[in-house]
Amino acid sequence: MDSKIKAFFQEHLKGDYKIWLIVFILNAFGLLIQFSAKAKTSMDGPFEPLSSFVKTIVILGISFYLMSYFSKINYSRVAKFSDLALLLSWVLVIVALAFGPTIGGANRWVALGPIQFMPSDMVKLCLITSLAKDFSSKQADPESYNAVMFFRMLFKIGISCFLIMLSNFSTSVLIFFTSIILMFFGRVPAKQIGLIITAVAIIAVTVVSLGVGQRAKTVKTRIENYVQRVGKNEDRLSKSKNEDYQITRSLFAIATGAIHPKGPGKSQQRYILSQAESDFVYAIIIEEYGIVGGLAIPLLFLIFMYRGAKAIQYSTRPFGGLLSAGLTFSIVFQAFINMLVAVDAGPVTGQPMPMISAGGTSLIFTAVSIGLILAVSKDKEPFTAPDTQPTLA
Repeated sequence: MDSKIKAFFQEHLKGDYKIWLIVFILNAFGLLIQFSAKAKTSMDGPFEPLSSFVKTIVILGISFYLMSYFSKINYSRVAKFSDLALLLSWVLVIVALAFGPTIGGANRWVALGPIQFMPSDMVKLCLITSLAKDFSSKQADPESYNAVMFFRMLFKIGISCFLIMLSNFSTSVLIFFTSIILMFFGRVPAKQIGLIITAVAIIAVTVVSLGVGQRAKTVKTRIENYVQRVGKNEDRLSKSKNEDYQITRSLFAIATGAIHPKGPGKSQQRYILSQAESDFVYAIIIEEYGIVGGLAIPLLFLIFMYRGAKAIQYSTRPFGGLLSAGLTFSIVFQAFINMLVAVDAGPVTGQPMPMISAGGTSLIFTAVSIGLILAVSKDKEPFTAPDTQPTLA
């Protein structure tokens, strides 16, 4: 059975067939859970939630097209445009801050006619690609990480994190941790990694402490609320409808569905949780599918991480291995941040779960990232010599 599945994927799709299979499963499950989680939108109009479901299918179709397209390209070519693309993404973040529509108390979006997208997702992809390019040129001689290279790294990571944290602090943290992992794989000296961590940490603390940006106050409040929740054991159900109330409802969904799942489409907390289809989608998964669904999702992401990170071993070019590892860890980190928030193991962040949560920009840039990971995975495909038969003289 395994060999038949592998043969099908190798014939029709390029790259690691196991990654493709995981992506298919996660997206299919995401489509199912979104249709359930969006049931409350049926009150928004006569065509809901069907219209939202159709929109999701269209975005999903575009995503798979992009995955397929980027899986077939020569991934090394993207390195040539990585720095320019990163610069463009910074400009778009600034445009969003200055002129973008205010949604959720922050200007994170750029409107291009009827289409809106979040440039922070573009920054994440471009920064990983740019750093992977820089580090790949140093793998033959790790001692060449000099002062110029250090300030180059600090500039790219520092500017990216600073611009994004002004309106989306959690995405900035995600990018920062991904950069640290990438520096580790890129064999950057520990001293330089430590200095960059210190510098970005100082920037983050300064931004939050001084209230710089649109989300500093919210970030500070969320951290304080989380510390209070951890430090006190109290009945939060009696509180007003605020952040703690949403967390309590998320935990209630998990507690009531973990052992006795309610079944597909039968969640009760989806009508109460304000972001049931995105921020708290993991709670809905456990409420409807129980502990089995709650364990299956993180397991699939861990397998995805394993397959993507293996590119470090078999990639024929350092850039490919670093690119695949950086993009893989970025996707998996984001997924686990979403899950940890749902179980109250961290402050509320607003990070969607890749391939599961509802979204537009996130799905598109995740698809491009997966396409590049698949393109790198082609490096492990062995060369098969044509069959030759000895001729009789």
